[in-house]
Amino acid sequence: MDPRTLQFTAFCLFSAFCVAGGYAARRRNLVGEHVARPMHLITVSFVWGAVALLSLWRLPPLTENLWLILIEPILVAVPAFGVIPIARRMGCDNKQTGVIATAAGLGNLGFTLGAYLCYTLLGGPDGQGEAALAYAVGQVNLMAMSGVLMLYPLARHFGGQEEGDPSIAKLIFKSFFDLRALMVHCAIVGVILAYLKIPYPAVFDDYYILDILFYLGGFGGYFGIGLRLRLGDTRRYLREHALLAGVKFAGIPLLSLGILALVNLTPTPLGELGQKVVIVEAFMPVAIQCVMIANLFHLDGRMASTLWLVNTVLFALIPLPVLVFLLG
Repeated sequence: MDPRTLQFTAFCLFSAFCVAGGYAARRRNLVGEHVARPMHLITVSFVWGAVALLSLWRLPPLTENLWLILIEPILVAVPAFGVIPIARRMGCDNKQTGVIATAAGLGNLGFTLGAYLCYTLLGGPDGQGEAALAYAVGQVNLMAMSGVLMLYPLARHFGGQEEGDPSIAKLIFKSFFDLRALMVHCAIVGVILAYLKIPYPAVFDDYYILDILFYLGGFGGYFGIGLRLRLGDTRRYLREHALLAGVKFAGIPLLSLGILALVNLTPTPLGELGQKVVIVEAFMPVAIQCVMIANLFHLDGRMASTLWLVNTVLFALIPLPVLVFLLG
């Protein structure tokens, strides 16, 4: 097996064991479900924040990279809003429609899947893994910001507002300035360092700091997911699973290829590596943020958890082996 493929396979197995470990720990009453929230907060804020800063520090300071600022919001908005009439035709109620829309718009592009896949499999003999990671991290941060600005209002529309809920404007503002937004601010610092051409310290490579942070982030993210995982209701949403699989593994990849084709007609197209990252990330399954948004906005949380789980399993069975074969 190619060393890069082996590296990614090891991370996938580690992630699966973390989910299973969290699930088993809760079932055996060894760790309470309440631990998931602070674990995710620490992971998203500090561990993922550090990865964002270090990886984007290596982002090539090229004008063409600004295309990502336009591309990613489109890849969030078109699937999310486009799937709404289909969900309505399928008979989904408001809360279920909101879940399907957020699930369609948000993909697992980050350090727990998409970014690590780009890091390990797009490096190639030229050692471009860090640059691929930088593009992927930039994309996931743009997805997160687009999700707050576009999908928070959508989720509030379908979930309704209960007594004591903050206004949508206050919630959006807080989302960019509380501790959970630290990853976005770290990403901005990383981009500034890159464009100021401040040298990246070699010590981070010498001691494999990024790889250590990846595994710490994988543990914090997936073990916390396992603590809250509820197996069941899978057969209840067969049509919804099929719809999301079509959107995630066919619709968004085709949309991404179409956008890149238009970008390539301009005088400053996105570079080859950046385009590869966009295409790989286009196949990623539902993001765990879908479950978080469902809980935050009173959508169907159980449905969100089931859609995330099944879509991730389908990704592991179908697109992932093809991607590994083509890129490994």
